[in-house]
Amino acid sequence: MPDATTVPLHYADVDAGWVTAALRNRWPDVAVSRVERGPVFGYKQNKFRITVDYAAGGEDKPGSFIVKGNFPGENDPSTGSAWAMANELRSFRDVAPLVAAPAGPQWHHIDITQDASAILMEDLTPLGATFFHAFHTLSLGQAMAFMNAFARMHASAWNHAMFGEGGAMGPGSLAHENRRLVNDVYFPTFFAPDHWQSYVELPRGRAMPARFQNLDKARDAWGRLWALLPQTAMTVIHGDEHLGNLYVTASGQPGLIDWVARPEHWPIGIAYFMLCALDIADRRTWERALLSHYLTRLKAYGAADVPSFEEAWFFYRCAAFYPVVTWLNNSGVWQPEAINTANAVRAATAALDHDSYGLLGL
Repeated sequence: MPDATTVPLHYADVDAGWVTAALRNRWPDVAVSRVERGPVFGYKQNKFRITVDYAAGGEDKPGSFIVKGNFPGENDPSTGSAWAMANELRSFRDVAPLVAAPAGPQWHHIDITQDASAILMEDLTPLGATFFHAFHTLSLGQAMAFMNAFARMHASAWNHAMFGEGGAMGPGSLAHENRRLVNDVYFPTFFAPDHWQSYVELPRGRAMPARFQNLDKARDAWGRLWALLPQTAMTVIHGDEHLGNLYVTASGQPGLIDWVARPEHWPIGIAYFMLCALDIADRRTWERALLSHYLTRLKAYGAADVPSFEEAWFFYRCAAFYPVVTWLNNSGVWQPEAINTANAVRAATAALDHDSYGLLGL
């Protein structure tokens, strides 16, 4: 059996040799004799369950795993982009271990190259995990549990020295690269006129208020938001806190998958979560209490200089505009139009409720 792995370019490359080498990172004596690959699942064609038979060392080892990658050899855009997969796997490997991250799948092997990346991780379903869906929003108790989990994670990195020069998440680090790719490479593509108009003409765009369809005004508001955010604390966010990336363990603990972890200002993660994970009517009823709960738990977990509720409420309402732009521009390869529309409308409704444009001086 091989003693090193080569990142799989095709689905078929996930064979007994590759799985054996991947598992030997954790279990040096294991040998896999057979791999059966299940169907690709999810919206992107980039992950599937495998079941395995062991030739050696398989006692008390799992019988199934999840494999995820961008598989460029399939020549299918729906497997996702190389940079996005690399960002996700760096989040698992290099960023989440530096903070008090909520529950997540244990991974056995991660390989990242310029063109292809892949992960072999535990299969959470046999362990009793329950996954959420974009059309099944959270209850108040579930939302409070996630806010507590985010507060614990955020507090562990709240204005931390590791974001500075020479720090573990400072300039030149992989966490810093994650942020650069999202903020400086991905986000600017939204505002190319042809790109913007192509998304406005989709159902999600036409379902939004006209003021949010206007490119010039949206670009101005976006710039004002990011100019305002440095007044808030820097922390580490999950980076894609929508319902499709949330689950609870068998014991009811909040869990996260599909990380886009990066150093970021706290209102980005909290506004994105509340606007995407709550029904519009529930969000209107619960958001003040949930934000207050988040601030209380930040203090309990040791964060210093936690903002007052009034200050946090202002920045949260400004940041309501953030998911308006990100969901308007979300690729139809990454999520189906119904989910893009649901989240764009939830966000736009909140931005209207809170007059995010007015708060940003527009």
